[in-house]
Amino acid sequence: MEHSSITISGKTISKNELFLDNSLLSSELYHFLKDWFSKKEFICVKTSGSTGSPKTIKLSKKKMIASAIKTGNFLKLNPGDKALCCLPIDYIAGKMMVVRSIVLGLDLTIAKPSKSPFSKLSSNYDFSACTPHQLEGSTKNLSKIKILLIGGSPVNETLKKQLQDCKNTIYETFGMTETISHIALKNITANEQNFKALEGVSFKSIEGCLKIICPDLLKNPLITNDLVEIFSEKEFSWVGRKDFVVNSGGIKLFPEKIERKLSKFLKDPFVVIGIPDESLGEKLVVVFEGKVSTDYQKALESLNKYEKPKRSFEFIKFKRLNNKVLRNEVLKKVLKINGSKQ
Repeated sequence: MEHSSITISGKTISKNELFLDNSLLSSELYHFLKDWFSKKEFICVKTSGSTGSPKTIKLSKKKMIASAIKTGNFLKLNPGDKALCCLPIDYIAGKMMVVRSIVLGLDLTIAKPSKSPFSKLSSNYDFSACTPHQLEGSTKNLSKIKILLIGGSPVNETLKKQLQDCKNTIYETFGMTETISHIALKNITANEQNFKALEGVSFKSIEGCLKIICPDLLKNPLITNDLVEIFSEKEFSWVGRKDFVVNSGGIKLFPEKIERKLSKFLKDPFVVIGIPDESLGEKLVVVFEGKVSTDYQKALESLNKYEKPKRSFEFIKFKRLNNKVLRNEVLKKVLKINGSKQ
């Protein structure tokens, strides 16, 4: 392996030294580094399971290195820059924070994943990454992070508004485990509307779905279930998941697009889904985590007549995996509550 050391909290340690003194390592980091510095050519990574059953896939170490270099070049990261990992190392986002630190020569600090990971920082950092859920709990503590990547799920419009006056640079990311983390970024502090490709990545649209072409990371082009609008081979805007499209009376409705409109007015967690309906085939409903928001009726004014949910539901708590709401689990509960009522 070409990269055989890591700098943790200011101390550079070779792979041999790591396993003689692992006092700086958490159990998760120790086991990942043990795999990384082994002679195996692949790393096993769990997918999140947010759009299907979770699974474990093998990723080439050479391709993970290529991904790290692409990110470093895009963000202009330099050896010695301070990086903070506050994501679980079990998943691709946390693993890639470690790999970038090894490959780019960053000085890595590991923080325990939490809802507000930046609230107690005593130092400034050049680079970090977190989920939208973590970002919501950290909006008052972002000044210590120069460049921040947000991934795992879309950033809602209310949160984006809060970031417009930030002096640091915050990117929303697009990617998945199969693409070895992100392959496109959108600068939301600069109010960018479209995702832009990393070097060596290009895009096409196949029946409205995103096709990703990147020989460095993918053996073959990958056709996703992400519905997009393509502006060039290097730029696109995200519409939603094909899996979640609701066909209501012949009208195709995009739940994530509707959620973005509603989220400008609603702070409480919610999802929009489709359920069976005898007349329409499917009907659109909104499901709140907790009580229906007091601003819900006002929020409905932002929707056209087809986009307005036909019914609302209240849940105690959504089931999540890696901070992503599991829509299929929400749907199962709604169908159980709804019973034969259509």
